[in-house]
Amino acid sequence: MTARNQTESAIYRVKLTPLPMVIDADDQPVPNSHVVEINFPGDAIETALGKVNTIVGPGLAKIIVNDTTFRGVALC
Repeated sequence: MTARNQTESAIYRVKLTPLPMVIDADDQPVPNSHVVEINFPGDAIETALGKVNTIVGPGLAKIIVNDTTFRGVALC
């Protein structure tokens, strides 16, 4: 299996609804693809009830297309 960063090939994005799926530049589902992981950058803020985790930026996904893993894929 080959691993690549999304900067090497920005042709894929991950659509979250109705189910997480890999789409191409034409907004079409990509055959033989899987969303493996979605991460959102987070930070803890102090509240009256203590620390609470919050999302502080856009999410990124790790996907597999055929036998290649792409990291840092943008969500849409």
